Amino acid sequence: MDVPFNVLYETQPNVIKLLNNSFKKKRLVHTYLFEGAQGTAKLDAAYYLASLLLCSEKNKPCLACKECKRVIKGTHSNIIEVKPEKGVIRKEQADMLIKEFSLKAADGKNRVYIIQEIDKATASAANALLKFLEESGQGNYGILLTENSYNVLPTIKSRSQIISFVQLWPEVIANKLVSLGIDDEIAKILSNITNSVDECLEMINEGKILDIIDLLKKTAYNFLIKERPPLLVFFEDGKFLLSETDKRYHNIFIDLLIAFFSNLLYLRLKQNEKIMFKSIIHDFLNISVSPNKIITELEKILEFKQRLRYNINIELFYVQMLTEIQL
Repeated sequence: MDVPFNVLYETQPNVIKLLNNSFKKKRLVHTYLFEGAQGTAKLDAAYYLASLLLCSEKNKPCLACKECKRVIKGTHSNIIEVKPEKGVIRKEQADMLIKEFSLKAADGKNRVYIIQEIDKATASAANALLKFLEESGQGNYGILLTENSYNVLPTIKSRSQIISFVQLWPEVIANKLVSLGIDDEIAKILSNITNSVDECLEMINEGKILDIIDLLKKTAYNFLIKERPPLLVFFEDGKFLLSETDKRYHNIFIDLLIAFFSNLLYLRLKQNEKIMFKSIIHDFLNISVSPNKIITELEKILEFKQRLRYNINIELFYVQMLTEIQL
């Protein structure tokens, strides 16, 4: 695993400064809780701190020595990473970690454990980890990561130094994607779906997201131009989405639909700098739909988005939604 510290440097300079200063002044604590939205480079920061603790050179982290290279590749034996299995961190995982850290490191160096999504620990796992945090021992450092700090056991939070990661502005994500060769409009659209550059690139590589954006444009276009009924357009061109069992993609389509209607609102309010569907939005300059009407339809879409949380017939869901939306 390559750890893109360049993204961390660019987006979380205050975190880097805090970790570096704490290390230089020998004020590192033994347990950190990194909290922040998805895509805010928390895992990168965990490996950066591990590099500080394990680097063999004078100016740490050098990112070039044997120790740093092993950290960056994710192969360092002194780092143990725990992540949820089937959506939860179980007591067995906590017990494994505790057992491993009960043994002394063979090389006598610092050891680091990283627990992703600590908020998903079961009660028994969290309680086992709580005792471990109190007695982890000299030279052992823990880094807990979460997007939902309010779900973390208060006693775990009280025993950790909490570092908050700032959420990235969509413009930052979009500019980064453009610098990587992504089309400007696609970059702006994706930056409003997720706060993570890596997730944007992953979606592009999967291949479905570009088809979903194209389907959204064709469907939304016909809400206003009315060349064909939007429902017909969706069912003719969206068979790939109707057969998709992963609700993530349906949520993405709904998020894009919300974004499109928001763009219509920006157009009516002459807030053109906020528009991201630039390739089609200006076709609607002469369409006389009031801002209040757009807001009403947006509220309908938001209500349908809530329904996606439940076990539903996906074809019937789209029939109802695309029939009810009227401009």
